[in-house]
Amino acid sequence: MLIGIPLIFLFSFRESEEFKGFPVPKSAELIENKSKLEKYKWESASEENGLPLRYQLIIKLWGWEKKEQEGALSIYEKDGKEVGVISLTDYLSLSSY
Repeated sequence: MLIGIPLIFLFSFRESEEFKGFPVPKSAELIENKSKLEKYKWESASEENGLPLRYQLIIKLWGWEKKEQEGALSIYEKDGKEVGVISLTDYLSLSSY
């Protein structure tokens, strides 16, 4: 049983369509996809509390390092690529930064 919980946790994320190699929660609903911008409706997103710790852990496990944070914006970097992640109430966005 204890082995199943981490596996469910790990497999509850998928790769972003626009930002290859960046994880997105499977429960997040893509509401807009423009060049260099993805917007999601995601109930776990919060402006007050930032990204949930489990999501931050997955981002790190996928090889992304947090470069900086300013308010609701977190900037992650991997292999010279940067992705800006904004977490607001029930809203998550990924953008080229």
